[in-house]
Amino acid sequence: MPSRTPPPMVRINIPTVNVSEVWTPTPLRKQRLGTRFIKLYLPILLIVSLVVNIYYFTRPEPLALPNALESTRAKTRPHREHDTVDFGQLTDLVLVPGHGVYMGDGSPLHEVNWFLLHEQQGEVGAFMAHIAKAIEIVKEHDSALLLFSGGKTRMDAGAHSEAQGYWTAADKMGWLTRDVYHRVMTEEFARDSYENVLFSIARFHEITGNYPDRITIVGFDFKRERFLDLHRHALRYPKIRFNYVGINPPGDVAKLARAERANAYDLFAKDLYGCEGKLKQKKIDRNPFRVSHGYAKSCPEIALFFDYCPANPTAVYDGDLPWLS
Repeated sequence: MPSRTPPPMVRINIPTVNVSEVWTPTPLRKQRLGTRFIKLYLPILLIVSLVVNIYYFTRPEPLALPNALESTRAKTRPHREHDTVDFGQLTDLVLVPGHGVYMGDGSPLHEVNWFLLHEQQGEVGAFMAHIAKAIEIVKEHDSALLLFSGGKTRMDAGAHSEAQGYWTAADKMGWLTRDVYHRVMTEEFARDSYENVLFSIARFHEITGNYPDRITIVGFDFKRERFLDLHRHALRYPKIRFNYVGINPPGDVAKLARAERANAYDLFAKDLYGCEGKLKQKKIDRNPFRVSHGYAKSCPEIALFFDYCPANPTAVYDGDLPWLS
C-alpha cells in the first residue's frame, strides 16, 4: 500500500495583545448614570464655587477679639488688700461737696482731664486739696466715713457724677490705701450744697445703719457761712457737732466771696430748702439725666424731710429728726 504524504503544515501568526489594551465593555446603565450626574451636579458645584468666591473677596474684616481681650487682661488691676470695716461702728461723717467732674483719664492734677465750667478754671488744685485733706482726716479717725457728694450734673460731661470723679481722682493719686479704702464712698444724687449735706446724712445711714454723731465738711472757705449758718440751721443739726474745714482756690477770693453772697447765700437765706425760683431751677438744670434718689425708702425716719417745702420759705422743719435724740 502506497504511503501517504502528510499535507504541508500552515503557520498562522496570531498577533499578541497587550493586557493594557484590552477593552472591557462598560455597562450601558453606568454610562447613563455618569452622564446624568455630570449634567445635574456640575452646575450646582459651579454655583456654590461662585458664591464661596464672592463671599471670600467681599467678607468684612473679622474683629480682633482675642487681641482686645488680651489687652484688657493686661490692664486689669491686681488684687488689693483692704482692711475690714465694721460699718455699724462708724460714727463720724466727713463730707466733700463735688464741683467739677474728673473724667477718669490722665492725671487728675491737670485741668484738661476735668469737665469744668468757665468760672471754675484754675480751681482743680483746690478740688484735689479738699480730697487730700478729707482723706487725711479719715486716716486720723478710725470711726469716720468719707463721702464724696455730687450727682451727674452736666450733660456735656456724660454720665459721670461729680462724686465718682472725686473718688477716681483719689484712687489715681494712690490715696485710697488699705486702711481707708472701705471708708471712702460716694453719694451720687446731690444737686446743690443743701442736698450735699442732707443726702450725705442719708447715705451715711444707708451704709452704717446709723445717723452721724458728728459732721465735718471740707470745701471752699468762702462758702463756710452758707453751710454753717444756713444748711446746718435748716437741718437743725447741733452746732457743736458740725465742723467746717475751708480751703480756698488761688485768685481773687474777695471776688469769689461776693459772688457767693449774691448767687447762693442770699438765695438760701430767703429759701432755706431751695424750693422756689432760681434755686429750684438750678436743681432741675443740674439733673439732665433725670435720675431720682431712693433715700425716702432707705431712711424712713426722715422720709418727709426730702420733699419739705413750707409755705413760709424760711420756716424750719419742726418734725422729729434722729440726730436730735
